[in-house]
Amino acid sequence: MEVVVVLDFDGTVTQKDIGDEVCDRFAPPIWRDIDAAWVRREISLPEAQRRMWALARCQRQEAVDYARQIGHLRAGLDRFLDAVLLCGGRLWLASGGFDFYVEAILAKRLQKFERAFFNRTRFADGKIEVEFPHSGLACSFCAVCKGLVCDQARQTYPEREIIFVGDGASDRCAVGRADRLFAVRGSLLEKSCREVDAPYVAFDGLDELIES
Repeated sequence: MEVVVVLDFDGTVTQKDIGDEVCDRFAPPIWRDIDAAWVRREISLPEAQRRMWALARCQRQEAVDYARQIGHLRAGLDRFLDAVLLCGGRLWLASGGFDFYVEAILAKRLQKFERAFFNRTRFADGKIEVEFPHSGLACSFCAVCKGLVCDQARQTYPEREIIFVGDGASDRCAVGRADRLFAVRGSLLEKSCREVDAPYVAFDGLDELIES
């Protein structure tokens, strides 16, 4: 069966959550209290991101350069992307992260994705404003809801198997919405799957998924 792979970015395509790393570098530590409130679902992710990124102080090029410096890709990414395409699969990127680092880190790899959903930023006078352009894919918690992206993939390709690959708190909406779910080993997504007894496969390197 041909597939649509819906792939998260922060902590899945990359080894680390790039948004968190950039906030660590350019925002005061209080940003982590805001992030923790989101993980507990006390506030939505867009609200958390507005507040977190409003604390950061840097120029766009500073942020891009730092993202490239720490944006190490997860092992097996290129082999996995090429294997999906070689088998006639479709690649969709679904990220709660932001354009300046997704585009800088993926570079030409972004062309391999049929669709790519992520948020946008505007840098001005050393401050960062965040924008959420995908209102049709927003839920009560996320600006880019991974569950709604899986639903859209199923509506677009009803004959294909929908696979979701992720790791974090923002990926919890995909649980039960994809035909198969892969979670980074030891991640918040794996923990969430265990809590609700949802089927998933844990992995470390993306090339492990090729034979799955």
